[in-house]
Amino acid sequence: MIERVSTKYTVTVAVVIACLLAGCTPLSVSDMHVTATPKPQYLDLGERVAALGLVAPSGLQQFAPLLSDTLVSALQEARPPIRALSFQESGNLMNDRDLAADYGDLVSGFTRSGILERERLRRIGTALGSRYVLLPGAAEFDETVIDRFETIGLKVFRARITTLRLWLQLWDTKTGHNLWQATGEVTVVSQLLRVKETVPLDAIATSLWLRMIQDNLLVGQTNSQIFLSN
Repeated sequence: MIERVSTKYTVTVAVVIACLLAGCTPLSVSDMHVTATPKPQYLDLGERVAALGLVAPSGLQQFAPLLSDTLVSALQEARPPIRALSFQESGNLMNDRDLAADYGDLVSGFTRSGILERERLRRIGTALGSRYVLLPGAAEFDETVIDRFETIGLKVFRARITTLRLWLQLWDTKTGHNLWQATGEVTVVSQLLRVKETVPLDAIATSLWLRMIQDNLLVGQTNSQIFLSN
C-alpha cells in the first residue's frame, strides 16, 4: 500500500491580485505547489516509460494533445532524462496490436474505480515493451483577465490569472500496482502590457510536470513549492 502524504495548498491569488492593484507586480508571478507519495523504493528508470492518454473532464479534453506533449517535454528535460514513449506512439502501437478496445476499457474502468485493471494493463505493457506507464490527468484549467486602473492619466492595465491543476501516476504493468502519484497546482499572474509578455499554457504545464517529476519522482520529496517572479 502506498503511504499518502498530504499538505494544505496555500492559495496566493488574493495576495497577487492585491499587489497588482497596488501597482507593485512584475511582468509575471507564479505560485506552484506539488504534493506526492514517497518515491518508490525499487524503480528502474533505465527502462522505457510509456505515456498513456490524458484523463480529464469533458470540458478539458480539448487541451489533451497539448498537455500530453508537454509531459513528454518535461520527461526529456528531467535530469537524468526519462526515456518515454509519447501517447501518440503508444496509441499507434496499441492500435497496431488490436488493443484499442482493451485500452478503452482500461481507461473507462479507471474513471469508475481509480484502478487500472491488472490483466489489461499487463497486455498493454507487453505490447508497448514498457515495464512502467505514466497516467496523466488534468483537474482544472481557468483563465481570468482583470483590469487595474491608474487614476493619474486614467491608464488601464490588464492582467491574466491562469490556474492549472494536474496529476500524474506511475503504474507497474507487470504487477498492476500504482507505484507513485503526485498532484500539482500552479497559479500564474501575467501583466498584459504586450502579448509576448504573457506566459503560454504549454510553458506553464511543462514547468508543473517537470516539478512533479524532478523533485518528487527522481529526487523523492513529498512536498515542494516554488515562488518565482520575473
